[in-house]
Amino acid sequence: MKDEKINSFILSTILISLCCSTFYGIFSSYIINSSKNSSLISITIGYILSLFVAKLFLSFYKKKEELSITEKIKYLFPKTSTIINIILILCSVFGYVLISYRLTTFLSNQYLVSTPKYIISIIIISLTCYTASKGFNTVIRVSYITFFISIIIFFFDFISLVSYIDLENYLPLINVSYKDIITSSIIFMFYFSSPIIYLNIIPYNKIINKDSFNKFYYIMITTSFIIIFISTFTCIGVNGIRVTELFDYPIYSTLKRIRLFSALDSLENISISAWFLFIINTANMMLTYIFSAVKETFNNKNTIINLIIIVTSFVIPNFIFANNNFNESYDYIYIPIIFAGINISIILLYLVKYKFFQKKRTYSS
Repeated sequence: MKDEKINSFILSTILISLCCSTFYGIFSSYIINSSKNSSLISITIGYILSLFVAKLFLSFYKKKEELSITEKIKYLFPKTSTIINIILILCSVFGYVLISYRLTTFLSNQYLVSTPKYIISIIIISLTCYTASKGFNTVIRVSYITFFISIIIFFFDFISLVSYIDLENYLPLINVSYKDIITSSIIFMFYFSSPIIYLNIIPYNKIINKDSFNKFYYIMITTSFIIIFISTFTCIGVNGIRVTELFDYPIYSTLKRIRLFSALDSLENISISAWFLFIINTANMMLTYIFSAVKETFNNKNTIINLIIIVTSFVIPNFIFANNNFNESYDYIYIPIIFAGINISIILLYLVKYKFFQKKRTYSS
C-alpha cells in the first residue's frame, strides 16, 4: 500500500455512505413493515446501540495504527490469521453482492425496464472495480466530492416534501409490540454500524490530523442517523403507514410527490441519486477492502482470485436472489446480520487478545 496521507474530515465523509447505503434500498421497507409508526423509535434506539459498536470499531482502529485490518489480524493471530481473513473477505464479498444487486434490481424495475439486468450489473461492477483498483485514496476522495452533493440533495428533498406532511399520520406512535421495536432496533444497529469496519483498510497513522478524527467520526455517524430518521419521518408523514408499507422502495415512492412550480416532473430521479452515490461509494469501499485483503492475506497480487471474486459477484445473484419481488427483502434480511455478527465477534476477540497481549508484555518487561 502506498504511503499516502489523508485528511481526517475527508476520510470521515465515507461514513455517510457506509451507514446510509443499505437503508434506502434494503432496510427501509423492512423496518417500516416491522415497526409501523414506531419505526422512528426503533431507529433511535438502534442508533444509540450503534454508538457502542462504533466505539468498539474506533478502539480497534487505533490499535497498531500502522497496520491495516488484515495486517492487524496477521499480527495478533499468526496461526489462524489466514482463516480469519478469508472469513472477513467472504463476508465482504456477500455484502458487495447484496448492495450491487439491490441497486441493479432498482434500476431495472424503475428506469431500465427493457434493459437486461446483466447489462446493468456489468456496468455497476465495472464502475466499482475500476474505482477500487485505484486504491483507497481515490475511493475516499470520490466520496468526499459526492458528500456535498448528497447533503444538498437531501435538504432539497426534505424542504420540498415538508408541506405534504400530515402529523396525524404518526398516531398512534406505538402500534406494535415492544418485542418488534427491540428486534427492529437491534437489526438496525447491525445494518447501520457494521459497514464502519471498512475504514480499517486505511491504517490509522495515515491520517494527517488524527486529533480531529474522533470528533468527525461521531459527527458523521450522527449525521447519517439524522438523514435516516428524517427520511423515515417524511415517508410516514407524507403517505401514512398503511400506504408506506406497501412499497418496496418507500423513500423513492415518497420522492415522487416532489413538484417544482408544476413545471418539472420526475424530480425523484434527481433526488434518489443520493442513494445511488451512497451505494456506489460503499461498494467501492468494500471492493477496495476485498482487493487489499486478498493481496495482504496471500502476500501477492492474486489477480486470478480478484477475477474469480468479480465473476462470482455477477453470477451469485442469479441463484440466491431469483425472486426480485417485494417479499425478497425478508428472505435475506437476516443473512447480512449473521455476517455483521461475525465481523463484530472477530473485532471483540482481537481487542480482548490485544489487551491480554499488552499486559503479558508489561509483566515480562
